[in-house]
Amino acid sequence: MYPAELTSPYLDRFSAAAAQRYKALGIERDDPDRPMKIAALNSEGFGAPVVLFCYLDRTMGPGQWGDAGMYLQTVMLLLRAEGLHSCPQVMWTMYRKTVSQTVGADDRFVLFCGVSVGFEKEGAPQIRTGRADMTETVSFIGV
Repeated sequence: MYPAELTSPYLDRFSAAAAQRYKALGIERDDPDRPMKIAALNSEGFGAPVVLFCYLDRTMGPGQWGDAGMYLQTVMLLLRAEGLHSCPQVMWTMYRKTVSQTVGADDRFVLFCGVSVGFEKEGAPQIRTGRADMTETVSFIGV
């Protein structure tokens, strides 16, 4: 689901965000059951009653994958406008065969991601992970 060659600063940011997210959910880094607990939370859609699965035709290239991400962002913003929360989950791609069999997607399509959808759980921890400063992530060219 992530490049094997993921290096700094991306690996560092990913690790820090994951540590913050799972600590807020009560899963400490040194917990021996951490991988199973994380897998359970993810596979249960973090308690959401609905998971949408987004597929792309296998013949689509990087541009269309980018389009799919922008499309999903729009869907997620529309869900918020209706009072719903959502969480994109690339982890579903690890179970692409099972998901495809379950939803009836044939081999012409590749699973892009799942999106968990539901109402906010009252009393759930508010998880806001740190973000890199814009100067670290954006380059303005020709300005």
